[in-house]
Amino acid sequence: MTRKISLTTFAAAQCLFIGLAAAPSAQAAGIPGYFFKEWTVTANCTEAHAGLAARVQPGLKFEVASDSVAADGSYALQTLDAGGQQWAAEWNGMKLEYRAGTKMTTLPADFECIPGSESSSPFLAMSGYVQTAEPYYEQQHWYGLATLHGQLEHVLIFPRDLQGEKSAIIVLQSASAPTDLQLDDDGVIHSRN
Repeated sequence: MTRKISLTTFAAAQCLFIGLAAAPSAQAAGIPGYFFKEWTVTANCTEAHAGLAARVQPGLKFEVASDSVAADGSYALQTLDAGGQQWAAEWNGMKLEYRAGTKMTTLPADFECIPGSESSSPFLAMSGYVQTAEPYYEQQHWYGLATLHGQLEHVLIFPRDLQGEKSAIIVLQSASAPTDLQLDDDGVIHSRN
């Protein structure tokens, strides 16, 4: 009888461990729910010469699904083509990591975006600036490092807990070597949910 109980207990423990391993990441519990929404690009304020991968077209959609978690704890950016438009291939499946911080309640001035007036942005005034280390922001966000049109970029996505315009801001910051300054494509991309 004792052997039967110990085997049953062992089997139950194994099922519990397998269930925990197969369940969505426990890390997702610490990530706000609004980080797992679908957004539509509304405006692109990357530098005009940034290339097709950075010049994401308005109308395209993206999301970070809570079930896209990888073994290393990262999540995948999932791009959704729309209206005959397609994302550049480099965006889809980009690995993102959650960075804890304060909730972004107001939009920093550097993240404003007026298409056609990109050069007036204080953020783009940093044109030619390369940040090799991961940029630090006190607001909670997604972070990824990706090669877009052949250039290494820090990609930061700041979801905001609101409906409508500017509910997610994508920030691109050049991470390439100083010899690539002429390809710099810093900028922001605004999205709505």
